[in-house]
Amino acid sequence: MSAIASFYVVPSGRLIDIFAAAAPAPRGWFRPTHDSFRVVLRSASRELETFAWSGWVFNTLDLYLESRHGFMYGKFGDAAASRQLSKARGSDWLVLPAVSAVELLAALNDVVCDASELTAFVASERGPDGAADEAVAVQAALSTLKAWLAEVSPESTGLLSIG
Repeated sequence: MSAIASFYVVPSGRLIDIFAAAAPAPRGWFRPTHDSFRVVLRSASRELETFAWSGWVFNTLDLYLESRHGFMYGKFGDAAASRQLSKARGSDWLVLPAVSAVELLAALNDVVCDASELTAFVASERGPDGAADEAVAVQAALSTLKAWLAEVSPESTGLLSIG
């Protein structure tokens, strides 16, 4: 099973609209559950290019960053807002205010991914089958995340969705 990794840039003033729409309206006796989240998200944000590989590779990237560089990208966002959005949507969301996006981008810019070291890391975590391909995907995830973070302006918030 695959996951999609997406990134949205939201003007900070529109973030409240996204959180208000995050939990679907409960169904009633004669009315189905109403979920307007995707419509609100599209109207209130700018979606950046979707990651071309499986979004699950971001988990491997996070493990690699923690193991080899001492940090996880998930620790840079607004933890309470990220938990709230993740719980409401039933998938993994990371809310990155502009300051957090700048800090994470600076930390990621110091990360050098040597292909052979990354392949060895993936093989140690997941086994040797497909390790080289997954290492390429992890490098792509790192490059994509850097590009996404660079799009977050001081007046905006980044939303990373994996699910």
